[in-house]
Amino acid sequence: MGYTAVHPLWGRLDASLDDLGCGRAWTDVHRVKELELACPECRGRVFARVSQRSARHFYHQVRPKDCELANESPEHHLLKLELAMAARAAGWRADLEVSSETRNWRADVMVFDEHGRPFMALEAQLSPMTPQDARMRTDRYAQDGVAVCWVALQERPWERVVPSLRVRFSMWTPTPPSPAAA
Repeated sequence: MGYTAVHPLWGRLDASLDDLGCGRAWTDVHRVKELELACPECRGRVFARVSQRSARHFYHQVRPKDCELANESPEHHLLKLELAMAARAAGWRADLEVSSETRNWRADVMVFDEHGRPFMALEAQLSPMTPQDARMRTDRYAQDGVAVCWVALQERPWERVVPSLRVRFSMWTPTPPSPAAA
């Protein structure tokens, strides 16, 4: 499952945007079987659908074992979407699943400056990562002039090694009742 796809004429599509980022409507891609859409990561064929939780996304016709987008967890997808929506609510342009020209990194969310240049990557990091890997991946972004902020839902060993935030969402982490409610 991913939020982005590539169309041969329309270019990059982002399911989290009303106009898909290319001036097209969701009805132009949803349940349109003859439409040629590809995964931006592995280039495999994808289709548009809506999840049981009403999240628009693209899914692979055949789920490849080596495609990172096809194998991300639902929690990772939701966190990416939350990060993009927060950046947009703050007035920034934010696109999901943006790769560098050399494909040496792919940002979960790329925030662009007022001139349309990549400014900051927001990385939803839910799987284990060593501090050394975090530094290496952060440096990879820096080589292209892009800052990065790693976002986790729980304490991680790399938190004080690279720019990072820990967030908590009530949908994933139950909030204990207040003493007055008990």
